[in-house]
Amino acid sequence: MKRPTGLTVIGVLMVAVAALLSFACLAFFFIGVMMVTGGISSDPASDAITGMAIAGGFSLLILAAVAACLAIGVFEMREWAWSVSVVSTCVGLGVTAISLFALRGYVFIPVVPSVVCHLAVVATATWMLAYLLQPGIKQAFSASNA
Repeated sequence: MKRPTGLTVIGVLMVAVAALLSFACLAFFFIGVMMVTGGISSDPASDAITGMAIAGGFSLLILAAVAACLAIGVFEMREWAWSVSVVSTCVGLGVTAISLFALRGYVFIPVVPSVVCHLAVVATATWMLAYLLQPGIKQAFSASNA
């Protein structure tokens, strides 16, 4: 079966997310290495920042690998990729809604760009979820392995 255009768009979005997570991972590792090799200070706060940067880098590395594997599964229309995509999109919608209200206490994040970015994520995720839940799309994932 030929892959629908919407699945190609979703796969490309997932590859873009994996790339962004990879770049963020590199930034976290860079900060961690800079803190370790810079010898800035040996106070507990510097050690905590170093540990958080390295742990955050590894977490983002794992998330990037998962996003890349999911993108490959969507491109190949694997049956497991449909269910994982639906679940991860629902989780992403929930986390985005929570973060919109949780980040209001930080004054260094301007309100308007934050709300616009959150709304863009919600709109994209809602479109992805609506598209993936169409009967023909779900059937395309099942039929591709037959």
